[in-house]
Amino acid sequence: MFKFIIRPAGKPSYMARRAYHSIDHPSSNIIVNPKSMESIILTKSLTYLPKFGFDSLCITQAIRDLKYPDSLQSAISSSPSGNSLEFQLMLHWLKIQRQNLQDHVLDPKSEFNSINDEYERVIYLINKRLEYNQPIINKLSTGLSQLIAPYNMNQSLDELHNLSDDIAFYAGDTSNDFAWYSKRLGFSSIYVSSEVFMLQDTSKDFHHTRKFVEDKVQAFSNLGGAYNDVEQWGTFNAISLVNLIKTQLARG
Repeated sequence: MFKFIIRPAGKPSYMARRAYHSIDHPSSNIIVNPKSMESIILTKSLTYLPKFGFDSLCITQAIRDLKYPDSLQSAISSSPSGNSLEFQLMLHWLKIQRQNLQDHVLDPKSEFNSINDEYERVIYLINKRLEYNQPIINKLSTGLSQLIAPYNMNQSLDELHNLSDDIAFYAGDTSNDFAWYSKRLGFSSIYVSSEVFMLQDTSKDFHHTRKFVEDKVQAFSNLGGAYNDVEQWGTFNAISLVNLIKTQLARG
């Protein structure tokens, strides 16, 4: 069976959890536990992103707003994950936006539910996720800089691939062969390259970014099927994905 390596330590952990069947993806999932103390603080911290960016000052201010003792910041920084406060803030923001995307999809009034074509749904979902970047677009690069650190890469890629898995599943992917992998790697690559483009986009309402996403997804739709039996394509895409993230941070 085909295997690929995207991290020095081996396969991404999400691949160890999920077989290549869309049916294994839960139709709904609580991505962030809203009742945990850490989650309450980090979620409150996100309201300060437009002011401070992905900085521990956001957490400090959130703790004070919630009238918690300042010592809680030390408790968060010494969590079992060992992640810095800045990376925890960035990772929490990514998870919250993925939760928002899921909630949007599951809303019966959502425009998404009127789209029938799988790849049109992918275009819609990627653009919707990118739309969540808009309020903090000028601060986003400081958060992204946390993702590329070697000690954060595993969790960063896990979250990126979880997003692409969500997109593929909600778009209606029913793959149960090599296409399962190729689609998710492809959607991850498209998302990252679109975010690169968005950071540089000065068009009104990020119109050029939306067009960029459409073109990328259409190109994948037209050509992606040709890769279904080419094992080397998956390995190439895995390496390219890491390079895309590095390029994004260098340009951001």
